[in-house]
Amino acid sequence: MAYLITPTTELEAVNECLENIGQAPVSSISGDISVDAQIALNFVRKVNRELQSRGWHWNTDKNYPLTPNNYGDIVLPSGTMAVRSYGKDEGRDVVLRGPTLYDRDNRTYRFTEAVKTQITIALTFEELPETARRYIALKAARVFQNRVEGREDESDMRDEMQALAILMANELQSERNNALTDNWTTAGTVRRHPFGYLER
Repeated sequence: MAYLITPTTELEAVNECLENIGQAPVSSISGDISVDAQIALNFVRKVNRELQSRGWHWNTDKNYPLTPNNYGDIVLPSGTMAVRSYGKDEGRDVVLRGPTLYDRDNRTYRFTEAVKTQITIALTFEELPETARRYIALKAARVFQNRVEGREDESDMRDEMQALAILMANELQSERNNALTDNWTTAGTVRRHPFGYLER
């Protein structure tokens, strides 16, 4: 029977951490698990959160409309890590404050219309691309070993850096950035849009 290659799971990332300190792998990361497995899981999730907070092609939506509720509040989607105005609303100074959007220009949480934004949302481990999963697993394993045993392996650092390079290369391929069309002002001039911006 052929071996089926599947993306790295959060369980496998935890076991990578445990293997780094010579511990036996675990079969589950839910319910009652060992202390070492729980610490390893915490490191995997910390690294995951740290990585995603940077904002990547795969966890960032552009031209995302945020609509106020009946009270005029714009409650952000669960897991929102960063938000900024975008597209036709790029000139609006809005920021993330708690679970809601805040208008810094008018010093208010109240909005009368939807705002187009660029929003970064935290994904579950299983929603991440494989390049991100591998980097998280390798970095978490290195940090876990350092915190538990007080040492680092140079080969672990090399593996982590290689995984980061692959992740960055994948990001550049996915973004397909263009110096002319990815800048609102320049794109408006190049395409002679009357308002200097483009809907995407």
